[in-house]
Amino acid sequence: MTRSALRAAVLASVLACAAACSRAPAPPSAPGIRLTTPPSGPAFIEVVGVPSDTLASLERARLAPDRWPAVFRVAVDAQGPPVLGKYVIEDGTVKFTPLFPFDPGRRYEVRFDASAAIGDEGARAQPMVATVGLPAREIVPSTVVSGIYPSGDVIPENQLRMYIAFSAPMGMRSGVDFITLQDEKGTDVPGPFLPLDYEFWNRDRTRFTVFFDPGRVKKGILPNRQMGRALKAGHSYTLVVSTEWRDANGAPLKSTFTHTFRVGPADTRPLDPAEWRIAAPKAGERGPLVVTFPEPLDHGLLFRALAVRSGGQVLDGDIAIEDHETRWAFTPREAWRAGGYDLLALSILEDRAGNEIGRAFEVDNFETVDKGPEPKTVTLPFRIQ
Repeated sequence: MTRSALRAAVLASVLACAAACSRAPAPPSAPGIRLTTPPSGPAFIEVVGVPSDTLASLERARLAPDRWPAVFRVAVDAQGPPVLGKYVIEDGTVKFTPLFPFDPGRRYEVRFDASAAIGDEGARAQPMVATVGLPAREIVPSTVVSGIYPSGDVIPENQLRMYIAFSAPMGMRSGVDFITLQDEKGTDVPGPFLPLDYEFWNRDRTRFTVFFDPGRVKKGILPNRQMGRALKAGHSYTLVVSTEWRDANGAPLKSTFTHTFRVGPADTRPLDPAEWRIAAPKAGERGPLVVTFPEPLDHGLLFRALAVRSGGQVLDGDIAIEDHETRWAFTPREAWRAGGYDLLALSILEDRAGNEIGRAFEVDNFETVDKGPEPKTVTLPFRIQ
């Protein structure tokens, strides 16, 4: 290398060092709330720019899961329940990862206030609020209401619940906000359903249970005395399911669903298994065992409150509910063998008005009846010839 080239290289090195040394250190992150979508894994919400001493105080507090929402609250709306999830402090931020993925197109309200847990120690971290959400997906609505139960056109005045079935899994939000009951004039019936926004879903979120307010259904209870039953015998009503109810992909329902039905007299009789008819198939065949009821029973409970036993073992097979919930058909995995069998019925089996085996809903006392941890089993023997 020539002397002039060496001099130029040294000069360039000195200038580069001077420039680097003159740079100010990177400023800390500005306080804020942001939604982060990693390349893999679920999206999460993080609070950045929290003072280091506040983070240290939060770590020392070792907040239990049920205390975190007071500090770091994520909800669909300010008045609704907090979204369930996991809270961690790492890399200088406070992160929240939901138990279930955020719904695309839905907005979430977030509030972070460290002082709610650590008092004056969190004074440097001022409360922060933000609204965040994933962009809505450009998808064509395809999910529809595939059925409603009871499926008949007439239900009792003291109907206790209804089931709404969907063609595909639905999103995380409860359906209370998307269901209305209209009278014959098309006017919304006030307060017909249980006002608590619980997650009344089956495991795969394809069936939602709508409870009529039991306080209005059961006579003698204060809501019943004040408002009466939502359904009146001799009148017709329409259950309306709005398209705004979103499925698991964040898409609205394909169309509005309506179901019109008439209301008959109240049903106050307990179930009596002696009135059931059992039609047994022939030995050597796999035809269904058919049990016929004098009235429709609860669609959901029919799948888990009846079974067939042989030789002390409950048989495996397929269940079908037919004729507007008045027929229960059981087809075994293997052909029937000649001999004695038992039809097992749990005492929790109900009709449409909540009447159980040997116990009427109307005479049940919410406060004093001890239902016990395990339901009783009623056994109905039959034979296969």
